[in-house]
Amino acid sequence: MSTTLPPHLRSELTKLEAHYAGLVAAHGDGPGAAQWRDRESQDARLRVLAEGVDLAGAKVLDFGCGSGRMLTVLRERFGFDGTYVGVDLVEPALALGRAQHPGARFERRDVLAGELDEDFDVTFVSGVFNHAMPDAWGFVTAALTALFRRTRRTLAFNALSTYVDSFDDGLAYFDPADVFAFCKEHLSPAVALRHDYVVRAGSIPFEMAVHVHRTSATCRPNRAR
Repeated sequence: MSTTLPPHLRSELTKLEAHYAGLVAAHGDGPGAAQWRDRESQDARLRVLAEGVDLAGAKVLDFGCGSGRMLTVLRERFGFDGTYVGVDLVEPALALGRAQHPGARFERRDVLAGELDEDFDVTFVSGVFNHAMPDAWGFVTAALTALFRRTRRTLAFNALSTYVDSFDDGLAYFDPADVFAFCKEHLSPAVALRHDYVVRAGSIPFEMAVHVHRTSATCRPNRAR
């Protein structure tokens, strides 16, 4: 099932692809290629996403995978030995992933154009929602809807929070209450939100990690509204 994006969002994704292709050209498979400050903070985010997730025999989708750092973290820190599929729009990053992780799949797919035609046990999304665009909320909700439709167990993603000391015009920030409400009311009633972790010593908890679990129960509205 495809998701139709407004023309302005489709244009922004094209710009985003070019932006990250430039970063890969400059930084290779380093954290800078994914717009992270350092490897320590990059890996901290990935570990938070994977903590508590049922990875036993899992088929994992890494949406916005870059060169596959998530796979390295899963194997080294969590003993992951399941199936990994990384999807991205940036072919140079995918080429690096294929070279570093033989046996894993790295594929260029436009998920919001309906090019995701298989199901996964676990879906990870790290850093994809951080880039500012005219309708960041529209992009987030469209992506989460498309991804959860293909997720059998857990969809885990992170995003920058509005609980910050200052804003960067180039980044997208989201109210954790809005994110939780969307997931709870539109994806699954089984949602966990973490806003207690730091990725660098001395920093505040300025981002959130959300786990949306598949369950047989149906979504319900917030009765207090």
